[in-house]
Amino acid sequence: MEKRPDWAPFVEHTNHRPARAVHLKALEGFDAPGRALDLGFGAGNESVDLLDRGWDLTAVDSTPKAIDNLRERAEGRPGRLTLIEARLADVPLPTVDYIYAGYSLFFTEPERFDGLWASIRAALAPGGVFAGHLLGDRDTWAELPWISRHTEERARELLDGLDLVWFEVEDADGQALGGPKHWHVHEFIARRPR
Repeated sequence: MEKRPDWAPFVEHTNHRPARAVHLKALEGFDAPGRALDLGFGAGNESVDLLDRGWDLTAVDSTPKAIDNLRERAEGRPGRLTLIEARLADVPLPTVDYIYAGYSLFFTEPERFDGLWASIRAALAPGGVFAGHLLGDRDTWAELPWISRHTEERARELLDGLDLVWFEVEDADGQALGGPKHWHVHEFIARRPR
């Protein structure tokens, strides 16, 4: 993956998959739906889950295919959806109770990552939950200049000040849409203190 990918094939390939386990685990901390952000939602599987649960969701993605796909999938679901077509670092984020960023944050350029991270932290309401993934420094994609990557130590530092509910490292060979790759990903769930 030398150049930035065309995400339309990924949206097609992953459409209608079940919501990821880390997202479902993060929602265990809520008694009722609230306001949520899905950052870089791709096929929208977690977004659809949130809408089915009645959440007021703002979903952000830069891929027109993703926007069209989620708009179609959201029809008739009980939650309320606001769609924003933009790169994550370009969007002012509303204050919310839950933020999900599944395999998306690392596609923000390294020089823009800290600003995005600060915006995410500021958008998380007291008691709010943030779940997502950060790319590790041993991942195949870590050498790409437009990818943000972090050591485990740095990933944990980024979560300082939040109550860490879950942190797991995937460090294994696997597959991506383009073929085999080594995955090194920091998966987390963290809660902002009240």
